[in-house]
Parts: sequence; structure tokens; C-alpha cells
Amino acid sequence: MKLASGYKAFWEAAHENYPDEIKPGGLLDMGIAINSVVNADYSDRFAKPSARGWMSSIYPKTFDKRSTNVGALALTYKGLIHIKTPFDLALYTRLIWELQPRTILELGSYQGGSGLWFADHMAVLCDNPGEVHSFDLHTKCIHEVAKHPFLTFHQADLSDIATFDENLLMRLPHPWLVIDDAHVQVFSIFSYLNKFMVSGDYYVIEDNPMRADKEIIDGLELVERSGFLIDTYYTDAFGMNLTCAPNAWLRKS
Repeated sequence: MKLASGYKAFWEAAHENYPDEIKPGGLLDMGIAINSVVNADYSDRFAKPSARGWMSSIYPKTFDKRSTNVGALALTYKGLIHIKTPFDLALYTRLIWELQPRTILELGSYQGGSGLWFADHMAVLCDNPGEVHSFDLHTKCIHEVAKHPFLTFHQADLSDIATFDENLLMRLPHPWLVIDDAHVQVFSIFSYLNKFMVSGDYYVIEDNPMRADKEIIDGLELVERSGFLIDTYYTDAFGMNLTCAPNAWLRKS
């Protein structure tokens, strides 16, 4: 992982001649607080699913304004719908830079907008860019402009894990970033893909955890038993669970 560090030293140097700024509550304190969030190794960053609350604070259907509801989910990228909120796009940008994934697996392609977004950002943010593989049953929906040398679309019935190409999964380099935005057999697919994952890989489950019903809670207990922890930097960067993947930015231990 790439790390962000040095904030305390920066603020100390920048404000050494300004006593008011280093008083309690001044800019130095602010810099130290920011460092505790930005630094990839700050204490208590990783938490067990069983130790967390379940409420999401970004559930789009509860937004006061319909324009906010629609606008948050109808953003486009290069003219293609990708159904990602501004919060989550910022978080994925940070995770791609920090993790330096060699493989991104996207479950659910839609028009191909998000797959293209992931490929473009991998190309810019990764020192050694890898591959993006996007899976969907309805590949006819993928727009012709969703093309990138790092991006491959696969037709797969995600209700049947047998449709995955095991040979492909075995050869794909790590670290992995898996994004489930298909909402089909979520934890069955998780259990299957987990067999190919290694320590440090990430698995993000979008939307479904907002329901926080028995199925989801039982599923996240399975996640915990499988050795995954919640990365609270990503779930709580903008406020507790202010993401479309509440309690579901998961890192394999």
C-alpha cells in the first residue's frame, strides 16, 4: 500500500512562527487530526463487522430532495451512466492509489461506464497498471464507447458461480479489488471468489448492505469468519457509513 504521512511535520514547519496556530484547536491540531485519518496505518482503522452498527447514512431514497436522489446516482462518465455517488467515487480514487491493485473485478457492468472509470483511474493512479474485468449477463447493454486496453467485459450469469472462468481467476495478479454492484447471490459469489483472494485484497459490496436485514447481517458474519475486516477509513471518511457500501469496504487479513 502507498501511505500518506508527514502531516504533523508539515503543520509544525508551516506554523512554527505563528503561535496562535499551534494552540489547542489551531491548525496544528487540525493537521494531526487529518493525519490520523489519512495515514493508512492509524490505529483502530480495521474493525470486525460484528463490532459495527448497521445504519447507512447515505441511503439515497431517504434524501430530502428528489433532485439530490437522482443526481447522486445518475452521474455519468464520458457520457455513460455508472451509478456511483460522488462520495464513493472519491473513496475508490483513494483506494486505487493506496492499494495499487493489479486486478479489479467488477460484478455488474450496466453500460460499461464504471468499468471504463476504473480502467482510466487504474492507468493514472497505479505505478504498474493491471487489468479490469467486468462481468454481467446482459452484455448487449454495454456501450460501444466503453473500451480501454486494460478493460475486458465478460458475459456471465452471476446467479450461477459455475459461469466464472476458474483458470482466469487463478492467473489474475494480486492485489485484487472486487466490487459487487450486481446484487445477485451476493454472499455465494463472495464465498466463491474468496477462495482465490489473498491477504491485503479488497472486496466492496455496494447497495445491498443498506438493507441491514437478517440476510445481510448473517452474510457479514460470514465475511468476518472468512478473515475480512471493515476498513473504517472508507466506510467513515465522510461520516459513519456515509457510503453506498456501509460496513462493506472489506480487506482480507
